[in-house]
Amino acid sequence: MADTEKSNENQSNALLAMLRQGWVSVAVWMAVGLLLEGLLGYKAPSYLNDLQRRELFRLAHSHGTLLGVVLIVAALTAQRFGAPPKLAQTSLRIGAVMMPVGFLLAGVWHPEGDPGLAIWLVPPGALLVIFGAVATALSLKSK
Repeated sequence: MADTEKSNENQSNALLAMLRQGWVSVAVWMAVGLLLEGLLGYKAPSYLNDLQRRELFRLAHSHGTLLGVVLIVAALTAQRFGAPPKLAQTSLRIGAVMMPVGFLLAGVWHPEGDPGLAIWLVPPGALLVIFGAVATALSLKSK
């Protein structure tokens, strides 16, 4: 097998993995949203009485769902216009996990008035997503 064929196959597998992660992320975080609706509907005291927890869980749900859609769009864009650098793809994929998981874990246990320590996953996750988006945009410009 020629090196270019192997490289194209590896790139195709990477884009398929990104597409799969995006759809799984949408499904998981939408299910989390449904669970949160259930906690509201059944008036779960541990959820209703803790405003910090409610906010962090909602942030996890919304960021996780949106970043899943971003991964899907990035994979489809790469298939149509050519793949961005591997570092950009990896950054998007890791950041799309770190941000919502950081919000979720920070809401599970937190001291009075402050989010839990897992909130420190959010800023680097955000920077990874921003880097991946900018690198992808710049790779499109050069084509």
